[in-house]
Amino acid sequence: MLPSIDDLSRYCIFLDFDGTLVELEDRPDDVRVDAATIQFIERLRDKVGRALALVSGRDIHAIDRLLHPLVLPVAGVHGLQRRDAAGYLHTPAIDPSVMDEIAADMEAAFRDEPGIFVERKTGAVALHFRLRPDFEKRCFSLAQQMVGNRPELDLMTGKMVCEIRMQGFHKGAVIEAFLNERPFKGRRPIFAGDDVTDEDGFAAVNACDGISIKIGRGPTIAKYRVANISELHEWFDELATARPLVCAQ
Repeated sequence: MLPSIDDLSRYCIFLDFDGTLVELEDRPDDVRVDAATIQFIERLRDKVGRALALVSGRDIHAIDRLLHPLVLPVAGVHGLQRRDAAGYLHTPAIDPSVMDEIAADMEAAFRDEPGIFVERKTGAVALHFRLRPDFEKRCFSLAQQMVGNRPELDLMTGKMVCEIRMQGFHKGAVIEAFLNERPFKGRRPIFAGDDVTDEDGFAAVNACDGISIKIGRGPTIAKYRVANISELHEWFDELATARPLVCAQ
């Protein structure tokens, strides 16, 4: 059961995107965001004084395209990119040739296998096999081989996906960066996510006595769990429409 909150305006909110705001699809490009979801985000953002950010595995430009015309503080590629509340973009220098080579090798390895999809990102490459779960071991083995002895790269696994990315960036670190800036600073954080890639974010939020929420099954360090996206959204909607309790003098 999710906790009761008397006044949501004292909190800040961090949300994963796929599997948290929107349902997972077989291919990332198949995801669409309807008007009701945009309105849901706007209600939450207004309730917390604009202290709401998305923390996603997608590129920031992909998030902006899906949420247009809404523009939010957002972390992309699991923290490799970050746009703060003032609109300033934080991102390291990236040599695109490294990930271009990895993506090309993945595409060549599965050229004749329908249902395997290579997603190119800024500083990362994701290998999706949701349509071919029988290829899980083969995809993971290839990704491990490509990372090899390259300490500058990390291999992450998620729901029917293997992802190779630049080392040293994760959702926990980017949430901590947001929490050091206004309008997030001084507020108690809430973070909701659905995948293994969200565990670093849960750890960061737990460390400052925040509310961490795991969506769906699987081991987690999150303090709370909901069965699905609908249950999470209903909880947030109740909080967004509730009036703060006023203590009698």
